[in-house]
Amino acid sequence: MRPPTAPRPGVNRAQTATPTLMNGRASPTGSVASSRARTPKRKARDEMEEGAEETNINVVVRCRGRNDREVRENSGVVVSTEGIKGKKVELSMGPSALSNKTYQFDKVFSPAADQGMVFDEVVTPMLDEVC
Repeated sequence: MRPPTAPRPGVNRAQTATPTLMNGRASPTGSVASSRARTPKRKARDEMEEGAEETNINVVVRCRGRNDREVRENSGVVVSTEGIKGKKVELSMGPSALSNKTYQFDKVFSPAADQGMVFDEVVTPMLDEVC
C-alpha cells in the first residue's frame, strides 16, 4: 500500500486535474466548472419550452432519535423538529446561539414518526399519481 501523497505547495487540485480532450487536443480550460460555464443556459430553457413536463422535486427528511450509546453517554439532542411532522429542522451545535442553524425542507418527520406515517405521507401520493 502506498502512503498518501502530500499536496504540493502552491498547486491547487484543479490545476492538477487531467485536461478534457476536445477534437483530439487537450483543452486549456478542462475543468468541470469551465465546461459547465460553456453550456448555454438558453438550451435548458428551450428544452423546457418544447413541451417537456416540469418535474417537481420534494426533499423529505426523517430525523432519527438518539441511539443506545448516545443515551448511555447522556449526549445532548442536536436535532429538533417542530412536532412529529413539520417543515423545519433545527441544529443546536452548542450553547452559542451563533452555532445554531435552521433548515427548511418540504417535509420533516421527527423521531416520533413511524415508518407507516412516512410511507403514507410520502410514498402513497406518488403511487396514486402513477396508477
